[in-house]
Amino acid sequence: MQGIPLEGLKVLDMTTSTFNYAGKLLAGFGADVVKVEPPDGDPIRYQPPFVNDQVDPELSGRHLHMNTGKRSIVLDLDIHSDVEKIKDLVKSFDILIESYSPGYMESLGLGYEQLNAIQPELIMASITYFGQDGPYADYEGSELVADALSGYLYLTGDSDKEPVKCFDNLIEQQSSLQAAVAIMTAVTARELQGGGDYLDISATEAALFLLGGPAQMYHWTDRIAGRVGTRLMNSAPQMFYPSCIRPCKDGYVHVHSNTRYVDLLGILMEQPRLNEPEILETPMGHADEIDEIMSRWLMKHDKFEVVRMAQEMRLPFTEVFTPEEIVNDDHLNERNFFVEVDHPLAGTVKQPGAPGMMTGTPWETKRAPLLGEHQDEVLGNQ
Repeated sequence: MQGIPLEGLKVLDMTTSTFNYAGKLLAGFGADVVKVEPPDGDPIRYQPPFVNDQVDPELSGRHLHMNTGKRSIVLDLDIHSDVEKIKDLVKSFDILIESYSPGYMESLGLGYEQLNAIQPELIMASITYFGQDGPYADYEGSELVADALSGYLYLTGDSDKEPVKCFDNLIEQQSSLQAAVAIMTAVTARELQGGGDYLDISATEAALFLLGGPAQMYHWTDRIAGRVGTRLMNSAPQMFYPSCIRPCKDGYVHVHSNTRYVDLLGILMEQPRLNEPEILETPMGHADEIDEIMSRWLMKHDKFEVVRMAQEMRLPFTEVFTPEEIVNDDHLNERNFFVEVDHPLAGTVKQPGAPGMMTGTPWETKRAPLLGEHQDEVLGNQ
């Protein structure tokens, strides 16, 4: 099978911020994704980093990444005639994705039931922080709020300190990924049996969907999982250790013992204490002591040296890469993961390419649009 997998699929993208990720995924696989933006542009256009630190809605790195492959039109939803243009567009589109607060689209006459009357085959996905119903539905949300109320935040950070938010908007992107999967499932169902579908995606539930284990632990045992810093979530004294992130001379490494040959770590670091029966029998119970012993050795070596020596002894250590090291990584570059895209204002933009390699249905990374760049092309004489 060769060709563009989603060619011919037409998507109206009315999401904002990192929820743009859903449309990005569909665009990468060939769907015609038209981003509907307010007159000032999607707020993501004003999020750093900016090309050459120049604050400009066309030069936001977030926008340039999240909106690859899309077309852009500008419509003001406070103006009745612009809302009517949305309704006209829906007649010829397959999918609409939006991330407004519950009830807002209905108040404009753009709810699913209202649009389904216009386009019975329409698939509409609403991505919000809490879903369309339930006690929290009308609450304001954010990435951090979803992180907290999903229980994810409670589990990240050191045990003796406050919870720590993960970098970036991972929950918003995860919920957008769930939306994209649900959309493609609905498209397949439509091809098999006809009809449209309404997809209610909750960011908080998408985060909880990832966790599973801690909720099950409580359900089965009444025990509450807690923060363990960079260690694996093992609490029993006899459980395996180490598997954690530790500092070294010039950065950080993931330190991992060999579970088959447990004496190798002590041999590598020339620390007999690590191979005493007391520690080998209850490694997690001696985690703090093991960390202290490892630190004395690790701080004498840089991370690439540490990993080389460890791997030569069959110890699966790993460097913790910086952004600079990631961009210049031989493995990623040999696989052509990073691509360069020409942009009329930003110049050549280097950014992540395909999320996965598909030989028969390839991904294509096209540049992000200028604000309203495709107004005439999409709206014509409307």
